[in-house]
Formats: sequence, C-alpha cells, structure tokens
Amino acid sequence: MTDTKLRALVALAVGLDRELAEKSEQLKLLKAQLIAEANSRPEEQLATDGGGSSWTAPGSDGCAARVHFPAPSLKASVNGEKPAGAKLFEAVGRFKEQLFTPALAWEPVHNFRGRVRALFAGAEAVKIIRLCETSSSPRVSFETKPTDENSRKSAA
Repeated sequence: MTDTKLRALVALAVGLDRELAEKSEQLKLLKAQLIAEANSRPEEQLATDGGGSSWTAPGSDGCAARVHFPAPSLKASVNGEKPAGAKLFEAVGRFKEQLFTPALAWEPVHNFRGRVRALFAGAEAVKIIRLCETSSSPRVSFETKPTDENSRKSAA
C-alpha cells in the first residue's frame, strides 16, 4: 500500500470512528426518550417471565422499539459485616444457613426467592427478598423491517 493510500485509509477510518461515536451518542439520547415514554405508560407494559415487564412502540415503517424493564436481580453476595448484611441476617434469623451459603461473603442459595416464600409469610418474605435484590437497568432493542435494498440483496 502506498503512503497516499495508507493516509486515505486512516482518514476514512478516523472519519467513520467519529461518525459512529456521534451516532452512538444520538442513539443513547433516543433510547433515553423511549425509556421515559415507556415509564409514562405503565398500563401498556406487559409482564415478562422472571417478573419484569416490557413495552413496545411501533415505528412508522413497520419497525418496533421494545423497552425491557428486567426484574431486580439478586445480589451475588452479602457481607454480614456491613449494616445491610447485618440487617438481612437479622431478618432471616435462624434460616440464614438454609438461604445462604458461606464463602468470603454469603451468597443466596439456588431458588432463593422460592425458599424464602416457603419459610416466611407475605410481607416478611417480600422484605427479605428485597434486601437481596439490586436494580436492573432498562434495555431497548429494535426489530427492523428489511429495506427494499436489503430485500433485493437477499433475493439475489
């Protein structure tokens, strides 16, 4: 490759990188708007497996945007030396070893939520589960409709 072609290649790559960064920032803002709109329409959200929800908005060209609100996930571990861990262990009392496995930190057992519900009633079970959860960020995904150009390419 000649120096001239190499310089042109680098300039093209840098320009594309800048364009991608700009488009990425623009997409981030658009996704934030979609999440805000989904939050303003809780009655249109559908429950998903695992306890979360999703909201779908149609595009003007047959495409769609879907905002996923995952259910809170369980914390990977609990440090009994910290105030939150001490509070949790006080709440579960004598069932600590049935709900957590000791390690350098306590970790929820397999099927933790189900086991808590089997050991505790109503509000107490909800309280214990919430003490073990962390928030999950909403995600946005798109379903794209093939453009006429893509249809011609796939038909060829």
